[in-house]
Amino acid sequence: MSSRPHEGETESTDSEVLPQNQLPGADERATVQRVVVFRLGTQRYGIPLAHVDEIQQIVAFSDVPADSTSVVGMVNLRGEVIPAIDVRRLVGMEDRAYTLETPMIIAHSDAHTVALIVDVAEDVVELPDSGFQSASPLHALSSKMIGVYHLDGGLVYLLDLDELLEQVLLGEEAENV
Repeated sequence: MSSRPHEGETESTDSEVLPQNQLPGADERATVQRVVVFRLGTQRYGIPLAHVDEIQQIVAFSDVPADSTSVVGMVNLRGEVIPAIDVRRLVGMEDRAYTLETPMIIAHSDAHTVALIVDVAEDVVELPDSGFQSASPLHALSSKMIGVYHLDGGLVYLLDLDELLEQVLLGEEAENV
């Protein structure tokens, strides 16, 4: 008896039906429908929309001791004090001066809410059924990525927010990756 995939599902090579955007052997976290795409320099990154609370322009933040190179301060977000993380520093890129136009992506992991400082917040993107590839183990951030999507505008590195924040908590900044 042959079973055909339902709408929004794909058929694997072993004839088992997989949910949309989940590839055979892929981690469960690879089942992502929409992402918030942002840029650091010319490179595009994405975070699953399910982790994003809002996007806003940068606000004043209080300084923190220099124990962490990526946590640049603390932000008071409607009474909740959350860390402001410079994603450029987190992935090992050179600093860039903040302006009034610098966006912050307010996002949450399983255990933390953070303000992610990025260069440009682009848009929410619906991911296609195809175009996903696991991150190459040779990429410095491979353990912090869900994978890579080939989209019309080029590659988008889909980041695993829980793994990125674990890196900050353990003090393993990108220079030690």
